[in-house]
Amino acid sequence: MEPRCILLALGCSWSILDEVHIIFLAVHPNYRQRGLGLAMVLGLLEQAVGRGANYATLEVKASNQAAIALYEKLGFTIAGRRPHYYEDTGEDALVMWRSGLQSPAFNAQIAFHWQLIEQQQPWQWDRE
Repeated sequence: MEPRCILLALGCSWSILDEVHIIFLAVHPNYRQRGLGLAMVLGLLEQAVGRGANYATLEVKASNQAAIALYEKLGFTIAGRRPHYYEDTGEDALVMWRSGLQSPAFNAQIAFHWQLIEQQQPWQWDRE
């Protein structure tokens, strides 16, 4: 029996004080490069802003150039490296940070990226 539903993307974060840590982000391989990863990160960051976060951090595989480019597009910068972070591969993780989540400039950046996604993608986004 074939599944009736497919999980296309999943993102998780936790917040403490004025910081959000994006702990997990994944997009189904057949649905990558369609804006889902960007939408997940935008959604997580919007929620964090609503909870008062001003800083965001995450770890990403050092070899994951697509994800690194996505995070850099949103203003994340590489702050460090965790050697042999991923147990399954022994690969290093890059630690990335973004500050200024409460700034008007960041709010405008989020709105700009949502507008691009909504123009480029054929599906309807429910951001509520």
